[in-house]
Amino acid sequence: MTGLYYPQLLDVLRAAGVAVAESATTAGWQTRARSSGGFPSTPLAVMWHHTASSTTPASDLSWMIDGCPDAPVGNMLLDRTGTVWPVAAGAANTAGKGGPSTFSRGTVPADQGNTRIWSVEAQNDGVGEAWPTVQLDAYFTASNALSAMFGNLPADIIGHAHYTFDSGGGYRKIDPATSDAAAGPWWPGSINTSGTWNLDDMRDEATRRAATVPTPTPPTPTPTPEDDDMAATFIISNTGNGQVALVYGDGRLTGLAGADLAAYIARFGEPIPTDPVVFDDMAGKG
Repeated sequence: MTGLYYPQLLDVLRAAGVAVAESATTAGWQTRARSSGGFPSTPLAVMWHHTASSTTPASDLSWMIDGCPDAPVGNMLLDRTGTVWPVAAGAANTAGKGGPSTFSRGTVPADQGNTRIWSVEAQNDGVGEAWPTVQLDAYFTASNALSAMFGNLPADIIGHAHYTFDSGGGYRKIDPATSDAAAGPWWPGSINTSGTWNLDDMRDEATRRAATVPTPTPPTPTPTPEDDDMAATFIISNTGNGQVALVYGDGRLTGLAGADLAAYIARFGEPIPTDPVVFDDMAGKG
């Protein structure tokens, strides 16, 4: 087995929030590749396709992995529910002739898309079938997660049609299409009468979504007396009346309830309950 494989694919997609699934047909995807083996170097882009089919995920997977003479076809299948099915962790067939195409980390030479680009096959007939929002959202989320895994920019994507554009102004392929079948709230423009999505619109939206993904906020640590002279050294709950008392470092005791208690919780977190007897013993220090 030669070249680069990406068996971490499903873990990366899960972490990004993309639904994934496997089956008996996809088994062995971690070491599956075209006859040339794995990628000779890290993929420079993600290529967007549609399957031009109207069948089930199981049927498409069967053709992509076992039925097509040029199998494996693409690296993964994105079904209509937004679920990704792995096909090949190494280089796969589906791009065919096209290029050269330039991306942020380099140029894919002419006719080298199969070995230099990661390909996603999305279930759609390509002639007007609706693109559900859940599928479009998964397309962008998965694509951005893959771009991050490869060290590429979100805009390092290309449609199959755009890759096959020739100097005479023609397209050998039309996918992804059609633009007017997108369910929204994102609607791509069209570049031809076949409804092929506008590449600039795809790249702009991928970049926009990558920039608006919320960064997890680490929990705010509970202040200590050194951080804030008003921070409580002990938190004591009186289970008899539901009030909370705070014992400060200087021995002062105060009770909190209602809005005061809500404000405390918002700042420091939920109080830690202890035996109400401790509350009674400490009450005299107020």
